[in-house]
Amino acid sequence: MPDSQYSMVVSVLTAGGLIGALSASYFNDRFGRRLTLFGTNGLLGIGSLITTLAATPQTMMMGRFLSGLGSGVVTVVVPAYLAECVPKSSRGFFGTLNQLAIVVGIMAAQIISLSWSTISRWRYILGVGVILAVVQSCVLPFCVDSPRYLASLPGGFNRARESLLRLRGTSVNQVENEINEWRRDWANSSHTLEDGQAIVQQTTTNVNIWNFLSSTQYRKPLYIVLLLQLSQQLSGINAVIFFSTSIMSTVFPESSGTITVYISIVNLIMTILSAILMDKVGRRLLFLWSASLMTIMGLLLGWSIEGGHDQTSAVAIIGFVAAFAIGLGPIPFLMIPELVETQAVSSACSVGLSVNMISNFAISSAFLMLRDIIGKGQVFYLFGFSLFVLIVIAFFILPETKGRSSENVIRSGYSIYPCSYEPIQDDYQE
Repeated sequence: MPDSQYSMVVSVLTAGGLIGALSASYFNDRFGRRLTLFGTNGLLGIGSLITTLAATPQTMMMGRFLSGLGSGVVTVVVPAYLAECVPKSSRGFFGTLNQLAIVVGIMAAQIISLSWSTISRWRYILGVGVILAVVQSCVLPFCVDSPRYLASLPGGFNRARESLLRLRGTSVNQVENEINEWRRDWANSSHTLEDGQAIVQQTTTNVNIWNFLSSTQYRKPLYIVLLLQLSQQLSGINAVIFFSTSIMSTVFPESSGTITVYISIVNLIMTILSAILMDKVGRRLLFLWSASLMTIMGLLLGWSIEGGHDQTSAVAIIGFVAAFAIGLGPIPFLMIPELVETQAVSSACSVGLSVNMISNFAISSAFLMLRDIIGKGQVFYLFGFSLFVLIVIAFFILPETKGRSSENVIRSGYSIYPCSYEPIQDDYQE
């Protein structure tokens, strides 16, 4: 396969992912979280099947484009689905489990490829995607639809109550109390704070991407979403991974074939630790610590590359990946459903993923050129400086969402910590 065709086969997945991300909000709000996941299983399964059986580069591109579409949609849907199904006291843990599943999937693919990356077996790796799509399609009928999504629909509280009963497995009274808490939050969000700050009203009208981008009432969450996504990509995580194999092979020549697996194991361990800490320490503090450690490790990596200190470079790479896994890995998508009301979650996630993919593509495309212009080590100084600037901005605007409903965060004007206010007390009966 010529290099030009190979590049197209690789990049078409990203193109499909971007289109999937931009269209996900429509399907997510129109058909619900669970039904949309059924559709993505179809895209992922068919895409994997086509690539498994592909006999030409064009067929391979078609399969990867369909897989990209499905990946883009599912990356938007899953964080919203999880955040809307679990109690707010456990959102951080379950949200990080999504990132953990991604890390496990990457590590499993790397382990499988160690034995199947041969001329006779490489198609088996792609065939695993078909099996996973079938398995998830068989499991999804046992899952409930998002109770908060159902409650946001006209007359949807009865269906939300049934869904919540299945999820919680508790008494009707406890479920009713949780639903009434949602109603009070939504009622409070429809009012204006005494200081005159406008608050987003709870309605049954979904917010599309254009409204999310253009409306002044979503300006603050938009800035925070951009901050989170750009921090993840401008940290230089992909550049570090790019250099990891060559650097680690020099330090550990006898393990050159399994270096990526070892790095994934570090990523896995630290992601598990992140899941444990997320609802205890909080998103804001983990983000700041994670980004700060990544800045230090990135600067250390740049210095060690320039000086030829391979062992120090290896330590910096491991520290960088570990710091990424504990904060900047899971937090950008975990926090989005905690920043906006249910009707705007899909569009906010779509915008977030689109920014993430576009910035990823831009940085990956410019990385080699920057490396050649300013030097191998200096490029990591640039990443470190960029991340430092974003850390300073985050210190002043990133709210702590641990244990807070999205309505509380909105009502507080995106204050860094919860504000005291007098909630509206109403009795709700349906």
